[in-house]
Amino acid sequence: MKMKVICLLLTALFTSAVAIAQNDDLKKIIQQQELDWNKNDMKSFSNAFSEDAVLINFLGMYWQGKENIITQFSHINDCCIKPTSVKFDWIDSNILSENAAVAHIKETLTAKEDYAVPGGVVKKGAVNTKFITAVFEKKNNIWKIVSMQVTQVNAPPRL
Repeated sequence: MKMKVICLLLTALFTSAVAIAQNDDLKKIIQQQELDWNKNDMKSFSNAFSEDAVLINFLGMYWQGKENIITQFSHINDCCIKPTSVKFDWIDSNILSENAAVAHIKETLTAKEDYAVPGGVVKKGAVNTKFITAVFEKKNNIWKIVSMQVTQVNAPPRL
């Protein structure tokens, strides 16, 4: 009986340690993306995605494939990425299996300078918030983002 209890405890400890290590690996990917955004290196930022990844941006645009994601970021780089800085805060994650996980991240985007967008100008210091859901898959011992959804957080309506 004691042996069964010890085996169960060791199994639980091992499983917990693996989940913590996987969670740390995922956090490192998002931390690297933050560094890449703030260095304005969107090609490196996009390395976190699998070749067939899907990114749905906060405007609802559907970008499929890493090369397309890189291309789309290059189209909006000068207007909307370069004049901003980003902060990603890890909210939580759920390790679905040894090769799959989903994470929730809070994005805080700050304008470093005034910049034009369709319909107006974003003023220096303006801050907006988004929530990101990222689905990760591990292949060949490497975690990649296979799907990402970015949702803009708007102020609640004033009554």
